[in-house]
Amino acid sequence: MKKHLLFLFTALLPMLASAHDFEFDGIYYNITSEADKTAMVTFKGNSSSSYDDEYSGSITIPATVTYEGVNYSVTSIGNYAFYYCRSLTAITIPENSQLTSIGRGAFEDCTSLTAITIPESLTSIGNQAFSGCSSLTAITIPEGVTSIGNQAFYSCSSLTAITLSEGVTSIGEGTFYGCSSLTSITLPASLTSIGGYAFYDCSSLTAITCHAVTPPTVESNYTFDKVDKGIPVYVPAGSVEAYKEAKYWSEFTNYVGIEAGIDKSQLTTGSEQLTIYDLRGRRVDNLVKGGIYIVGGKKVIIK
Repeated sequence: MKKHLLFLFTALLPMLASAHDFEFDGIYYNITSEADKTAMVTFKGNSSSSYDDEYSGSITIPATVTYEGVNYSVTSIGNYAFYYCRSLTAITIPENSQLTSIGRGAFEDCTSLTAITIPESLTSIGNQAFSGCSSLTAITIPEGVTSIGNQAFYSCSSLTAITLSEGVTSIGEGTFYGCSSLTSITLPASLTSIGGYAFYDCSSLTAITCHAVTPPTVESNYTFDKVDKGIPVYVPAGSVEAYKEAKYWSEFTNYVGIEAGIDKSQLTTGSEQLTIYDLRGRRVDNLVKGGIYIVGGKKVIIK
């Protein structure tokens, strides 16, 4: 009997070793480096399915946490940390955070999550990170992020707006698949590739803006499948023909050339403020970063 118990205990060691290291103000963590004093947000227990809905309501992930008298910087949200926490409604991450990564499936199927603030320190978003977050309405990807994982926002059916900041170079396969409420998307000049099925069934898209001078590589004819190919696609004025001829971009029929991005401070002539109109010809005074406006008869983007 003792031999069998010893064998069972030995077999359980890997599972026990994978449990969270400590809890701080209702959030569970693993220590990722004793030397650097860093920690990762994780789930409670031995696996993401050990407990049901261990996180709920609105949660703030602090920049630092304390365990046994030692301060640790929170630098990552681990794989499946908030997986299937269906009562989780909001995540706030402070501006002074040192968070650099959101892991695979970190918020997968958090169906009540409506909002998340992401700090400028973030550099990577893992596969399926927000997959199935059907109540998420808007998100801004900071400039430090260079790639977005496969199916990161798969079936985020309430998502209406996405801001991709400069720095993103690739969008993974199926990243925005099934984001059926997405009405517009702005793609940064840094973007070089878009994965297959990335915008599949984004059936509410009314406009696409792409700042890249060279058309980003589109990896599949399904990338923009079920998207109206007659919607306006705003691209740099000198690149219209290149987009019309580029593989899969050529399926779109309504290209509109826009001037390179300009700063608000440039919209003056001497001491006179230029008259600015929106795309419907209505005069506007309050300009939005990334917005497209008509200035002096030309379409420009505000930096």
